Amino acid sequence: LAAAACLCLAWMGPLNADGHTGEESEGVGVLIKIIAKDGHDAALIKGITDYHKWVANFDGHMRFNWWKVLTGPETGNYYAYSGNHNWADFDAEYDWEEKSNEVLETNVMPHVADMHRSMVVDMDEVSHWPEDWAGYTHVQVESWYVRNGHYGAFNAGLGRVTAALKDGGFPGHWGFTRVVSGGHGNQIDLILPVKGWAGMAEKKPSFYDIMVEELGGDEAFQAFMTNSGETFKVGHNEMLEWMPGASDYGDE
Repeated sequence: LAAAACLCLAWMGPLNADGHTGEESEGVGVLIKIIAKDGHDAALIKGITDYHKWVANFDGHMRFNWWKVLTGPETGNYYAYSGNHNWADFDAEYDWEEKSNEVLETNVMPHVADMHRSMVVDMDEVSHWPEDWAGYTHVQVESWYVRNGHYGAFNAGLGRVTAALKDGGFPGHWGFTRVVSGGHGNQIDLILPVKGWAGMAEKKPSFYDIMVEELGGDEAFQAFMTNSGETFKVGHNEMLEWMPGASDYGDE
């Protein structure tokens, strides 16, 4: 637990309120998986909600969105994510940090069983995020692991697919992040924002429709999918629900 406490204090600490200190972001994000002690979920959420309201009074605080895992091996656990940062932001220091650590140690860490941190970088060139996030209450996350020696083919295939989906008017959104620390080797996460469970319904034109047209027929599509599938393997899949209360800093 002592190690978890150090992790929490180090990575729920200060950053500029808008995510980064410069005009342009390097797309760096920090993702923290939080496992609550048995029977401590309500106290944990109250503690972190109160902390967010408190830290909102200080310039440079980091802003986290909290998510609850609904499906998959991490069901019942939580993720806290803060993105849109530059690497240099993580070296920032503020005079309120010591008091912040005291608040976290007193009100949050007693309810935490374990924590794990990952650092990720947005892959904007192959992503298609919503311009307006209103109504997006869930995200589906699937982890991919690129096979050694296959990065060139993987990137080429992914680039072709995402370009075709954008050009073909696919009525959905997606994003990719590369896990640069705290994950498994060659890990890339696919994130699909959806407006509730209903948002997972099949969309038209579908992925199949667009890719068959892009590749010139079903046979070419099947061959492309087979070849692409040999460049990576699929890991776990999970659905997350946004927690607006725990993500509210009370200053907006």
